[in-house]
Amino acid sequence: MEFHCPGCGLPIEVADLAPAQGVAVCRFCEKPYPLAACQQAVPYEQRNIVPEQVLPKGVVLAETMDGFRLTLSTRSCIAFFLVPFTMFWAGGSVGGIYGMQIAKGEFDLVMSLFGLPFLAGSVLLIAITVMAVAGSCVVELAGGKFSIRTGALGVYRTQSAAWDDVVSCRLTEATSRGRSSYTTTYQVEVEVEGGKPLRFGGTGAERETVLWLSRFLAGRIQRGR
Repeated sequence: MEFHCPGCGLPIEVADLAPAQGVAVCRFCEKPYPLAACQQAVPYEQRNIVPEQVLPKGVVLAETMDGFRLTLSTRSCIAFFLVPFTMFWAGGSVGGIYGMQIAKGEFDLVMSLFGLPFLAGSVLLIAITVMAVAGSCVVELAGGKFSIRTGALGVYRTQSAAWDDVVSCRLTEATSRGRSSYTTTYQVEVEVEGGKPLRFGGTGAERETVLWLSRFLAGRIQRGR
């Protein structure tokens, strides 16, 4: 027996059913509903739903002949801090260790090995800074292929799967502990039949934006079935 949300019409997973209490929780609406209402609810794909016209900040939606393209900007105000800090860190540490050797035309093995952690840290810091300045995540359905591209300046990490193998999606949360605080990151997790889940969102993504994206994709998945 299938259960659907009386509000949005999207499927409700078995893990979100509470038979003892007689309720089910929709992850997309984030509301509880009586089980009886969920059994009788009209599924999303059978409803005449007008696409949402108001998009979250930083999200651009383009409809295509055979699918759609969602572009999520990863640009952030933290770039105002990261740019000077990265220049100071990379320029000071890497430039001081390796730049001096290049300038003198000499190779110092001990100093070079000592500088490897600073070099790795600089590469990671530069990548994070570039994403904060000009990064984006492109979620696209075209030609029966579903793909997620994350990156900036023409350099992207791509995840893809056949659209027919995409089963469902949901919003996931992960909490990491810092020295004096907790940080929560939000992602859209797309389940693929016979393959690894595809994920996007992560650091810097606002919860409401990720929730909207998961709801949008869940609706498209149901429409495509």
